[in-house]
Amino acid sequence: MSVFIIRFLPIIIFLILILVWFLLTRKSNKENRVQKAPWFIFIIISIITFGLVLILFRFIQFGEEPGGKYIPPKLTEEGIEPGHVER
Repeated sequence: MSVFIIRFLPIIIFLILILVWFLLTRKSNKENRVQKAPWFIFIIISIITFGLVLILFRFIQFGEEPGGKYIPPKLTEEGIEPGHVER
């Protein structure tokens, strides 16, 4: 799940910003004037948010707790036994 978020978060943030901007300008624009989107601001906000999420993922541990004894892979008569961690 975190791989999906890291790969697609910049696109998702950018699309949400565009949608919010569109909805706000549509409601506030009674005279049907066309406004240009603030693309530079959208891109900057997306980059900053993406960076904050990467920092968050760096300091939050997902999965198993650290520790244990690592057993490397070994060749047995049945085949290769993959490496694992014994807790």
